[in-house]
Amino acid sequence: MPDPYAASRAAGERIGALYGRPVADLAVDAVPGSMRHALLNSFDALQYADRAVTFHAEQLHRLTHPDRAIESVDVSHIADATRRLAHAVTVRDSHAQVLGDVLNSLVRVPDVTSPASAAPQALAVAPGPPPAAPTEPARSR
Repeated sequence: MPDPYAASRAAGERIGALYGRPVADLAVDAVPGSMRHALLNSFDALQYADRAVTFHAEQLHRLTHPDRAIESVDVSHIADATRRLAHAVTVRDSHAQVLGDVLNSLVRVPDVTSPASAAPQALAVAPGPPPAAPTEPARSR
């Protein structure tokens, strides 16, 4: 059976690698409104979604266990458990996709180790072409 927490484990490892610290340590000094805070909130939502998938899968397995007699009143419970499991999987996959996309867009910036490399460097910016003249004459009303 595949790891039910693979999505949140992978995201946690990537967040930890991005910041160079374990995820548990990052939450201590995360400032609300910062990228770290947003990533950790998304990570928490993904972990919650992973747990929901596991819970609903276990519930469905209990309801459909081969040693259990299924009666007509159980059919609605099985259908509901199936619907909830499908919803939980969709939510988990959505959180994993968005968090994965955000993490893919971020890279770890190396620490500045020498004062020379910390000095700001002037950017040479070539002047752009002059603005284009309008191609259509202005119409008066």
